Amino acid sequence: MEVKNKVKREYPQATITLKNSPFSPPRDGACLINQLPPEVLSRIFQSGIREKSLEPEFQVLVSHVCKHWRTVAHSTPALWTTINIGSMERGVLERVRCLVERSKGLPVSIRIDCASPDDEDSEDDDDDDDDDSENDGDTPGGSDPKPISLNDLNALLDILVPHVQRWRTFELGVFSYALMFPTLLKLSAPSVPAAIRLECLKLYHHGEFDPTTLPFPEYSAPLTLFGGEVPRLQTLALWCVHVDWNQNWLAGATQLVDLTLAYHADDVRPSWAAFARVLRGCPALKNLTLTASGPAGAPGVWHADGMDVEDKDVLNGVIELPELTDLVLSFYVADYITAIMRKLALPSLKGLSLDLKDGDFSDFVLQLSGPAPTPSGVKPDTHSSVLDGLENLEILGLPCNNSVVNDLYAKLSNLQSLQLYMDDLDSIFFSSLGTGKGKIWLPALAKLTISGVSGSDMREMITARREAGYPLKIVSMEGSENVDKSDVEWLRENVEEFDFLGDTDSLDDEDGGDDDEGEGGEGQDEDEESEDEGEDGEREEHLEEEDGDGGAEEQDEDDMHYLE
Repeated sequence: MEVKNKVKREYPQATITLKNSPFSPPRDGACLINQLPPEVLSRIFQSGIREKSLEPEFQVLVSHVCKHWRTVAHSTPALWTTINIGSMERGVLERVRCLVERSKGLPVSIRIDCASPDDEDSEDDDDDDDDDSENDGDTPGGSDPKPISLNDLNALLDILVPHVQRWRTFELGVFSYALMFPTLLKLSAPSVPAAIRLECLKLYHHGEFDPTTLPFPEYSAPLTLFGGEVPRLQTLALWCVHVDWNQNWLAGATQLVDLTLAYHADDVRPSWAAFARVLRGCPALKNLTLTASGPAGAPGVWHADGMDVEDKDVLNGVIELPELTDLVLSFYVADYITAIMRKLALPSLKGLSLDLKDGDFSDFVLQLSGPAPTPSGVKPDTHSSVLDGLENLEILGLPCNNSVVNDLYAKLSNLQSLQLYMDDLDSIFFSSLGTGKGKIWLPALAKLTISGVSGSDMREMITARREAGYPLKIVSMEGSENVDKSDVEWLRENVEEFDFLGDTDSLDDEDGGDDDEGEGGEGQDEDEESEDEGEDGEREEHLEEEDGDGGAEEQDEDDMHYLE
């Protein structure tokens, strides 16, 4: 009634009756939204699945509102195309079958996370959940979640692999290669067809890694997946997982834009010829991450000499990646990664991340700042560098002579964003930001993210750059060591945007902190703390009383069937 009177006051000309009141339900109990055509309601549901934070998922919630919504939801295949399994619990296998069925012929995205440290001990721990059929797709809850065992994974793959031609993404994470290798075997079976819709393949093994020898030789066989055909592949991540490096979809991934090769033992890495073919076979590549992986052997054997191949001269030459914009290099020895960079021509490079910590990388820095490699048939430009167009640089580790740091910075005239993690870097990487040969290095630098420096040093550097006419606009600092509240306040006042990635409450004031709070401050704090504890206790007792009245009944109502 109050709302109705308010409307009358604000809209005196309006005629509010029960027939047209937007604040009252229809007398006949009809739901207005159900007057929408099913096709429109279906499109609304499809927009709702973008919300990922709901529990249960949006499509499950709407399917439990009423019979009409349930019918529309179940007949909308686009609502059921994501299959995400992180543990085994009652009804999981039936749920996967339902998702496969309800998604009809649409491409599906599959993510299976077996990456629990306990999964090695759970390969045969299936006694409690062998009979999955009686659950009929109920919400998991009748049994505690447990890691996915080998038997569980085989059961999941038995449901999913027959639909390989519908896979759009497939991501598998494990801690034990005893789970990864059987999966590779299933995907390499002669009966498995080409993955004609697969756009994203990510295989992660987070377990033991040895840079020289595969710790489990029984799993060393290189396998050809999906019959060697994945024509639409755009994203590939092989993390401590090896395959047959010569298969067609690797050597000819013309649509690949994102490639990650990480943590491969030397005895299962590709030969130089196979590695070169992989990179040459993806001319559209934009993002390349190499972490403790690459061609097998030392740089001295990286050539195709002595091989019975037709493209020997091409394989021995510089590899051009014309579209590559972002490169990540981590965990290499100096001569290996220096030789890699001598083989790559990257004319479009915009972002570079370096995490190199063991050895002297001075020659590597000189390789970066020196003339850029050029492909065969292209006239070398002695004045160009791979760093010339760089806009974003992240350095987590780069031990080298101090003299070459200035050579590096001298080539970064277009750099706009810099991330430095000074805990593992020489101080010259920071101190050089406020100096230069008659000018400030990195004249275009606008954004700096940094850790491991004091607040006073940051003030000095920012002042020097501002006075030289090259001010920083955005600054982010990590950690609170040697930074006090006055530093934070000064930085916020002297740059356009400042973000302190730490606990500002733990910072000491410049005059020594909170020692001068005044008499009674400590006692007052204790009184307030005691009062807060009393209020918290009263809240807990109140919640316990409410739970005692109706908690069990509400729990029963909330424990709805997942896909029933």
